Amino acid sequence: MAGSGIQESEKQKDGKRWLMLLLSFFLAFAIWLLHSLSLNYSVFLEYSVKLDSSLEGRSGTSVSDDILIVRGRAEGYYILRQRIGKAKEINLTVPPSVLHLKDTVRNIFSAGCEDLKSEIVAALGTNVSLEFIVTDSMDFVFTRISSKKVPVSLSTSITYDDQYIRMGEIRVEPDSIEIFGEDKLISAIDSVITKTISYSRVNTPVQGITELMPIRRIRFSENTIFYSFNVERYVEESMYVKVTPRNVPAGKGMIVIPSMVKLTYKRLYDGGRYFDKDFSFSVSYKDLLKTIDSKLVPVPELLPAGVISYEIDPPYVDCVLFEDNM
Repeated sequence: MAGSGIQESEKQKDGKRWLMLLLSFFLAFAIWLLHSLSLNYSVFLEYSVKLDSSLEGRSGTSVSDDILIVRGRAEGYYILRQRIGKAKEINLTVPPSVLHLKDTVRNIFSAGCEDLKSEIVAALGTNVSLEFIVTDSMDFVFTRISSKKVPVSLSTSITYDDQYIRMGEIRVEPDSIEIFGEDKLISAIDSVITKTISYSRVNTPVQGITELMPIRRIRFSENTIFYSFNVERYVEESMYVKVTPRNVPAGKGMIVIPSMVKLTYKRLYDGGRYFDKDFSFSVSYKDLLKTIDSKLVPVPELLPAGVISYEIDPPYVDCVLFEDNM
């Protein structure tokens, strides 16, 4: 029994020795790998190139089907990241002068990689010390584009504090912009929409800046929009006012039923007071001749300047014509 216990103890010790040995190998490998990845190596690297340019009458961006191959020195970490997956994309911005029209039908432009060298170096930054460029030239497609002017539509979600109201329309600057893109794309666009501006319980004038909602493959002449609107406090009041017939020819008479309507209006809160003499509503004999049911909507002839909106009850009045021989 004692002998079997000793053998079991030896087996446990051997297992621990092997485990420690494996851990030592793993730690040594990890240290070696980290050290190796921190070193610089001279290697070939591949990139996909997205080119931005300002060619007149053409799209502003193109991604080449060609792959840019360069040789340069970089840390192992960077090289490892570049080798995983497809070629990484770099973005270059170049003047139109480095692009040469190669195919007028397919709108292909060619750019010599030596002409792009300074932009390539800037795009690679501190990650890669460029030694030389393997690729001779790259082709890019810049399609012809058109433009048109479209209005700006403001998207809003606004609530107002009790007894406060917006005065007038929301002012937008600019209220229209130029859009640029292929004919088939811009022909379907009638307006551009802003990102939604949201306010709650507004009780003071508001102004701000918002951005336009992007449209794929469409470029805007402006990307930010200024808006402003005025907010005023109001009170709601009501009174009965008389409805007067107008333009009744000689020999005719016109009766309005009812002759008085209830007027409910909102006005600016300015401490003043209005009376029935400050309002005048009427119906016209000429309008009555155009109706088939003898009902007309009274229209205001006189409203105080501070009135924001109004309603009348009933909204229609009946009009009765008769011969007036007096």
